[in-house]
Amino acid sequence: MEPVLASIDAISRKCESVLEKMADSPSEDHYPILEELIDINQHHLDVIGVGHSSLDKVVRVTASHGLHTKLTGAGGGGCAITLLRPDTAPAVVEAAIRDLAGCGFECWETDVGALGICAHSPSSLKAEVAKVFNEV
Repeated sequence: MEPVLASIDAISRKCESVLEKMADSPSEDHYPILEELIDINQHHLDVIGVGHSSLDKVVRVTASHGLHTKLTGAGGGGCAITLLRPDTAPAVVEAAIRDLAGCGFECWETDVGALGICAHSPSSLKAEVAKVFNEV
């Protein structure tokens, strides 16, 4: 298992390096590298046993549209990430989303580098959001 985990670490470090380069100097040349890293990483995640049959289906569906997908998050088939090149035709994205929805999956589109979790003051929250936090 150690060589697989070492490879996953190397993939993560290479991906971080590519994303940093993209932030400094965006180039279409970065996307094939990221796609390959995604594919290799997903294979490694399957090898170590954190994949799931539903995730395999997501990977197959997106691959049928020429897209690259991998597990993200805690494992067990919970969430996946698909890389969209800037030149990906909207029709390709729409078709992939439609096919994934047809399999019972939900899709969200975001940007690399988009905000994740943010801290807000309680007074800035919408009433329905504040209510949910107060119920927890």
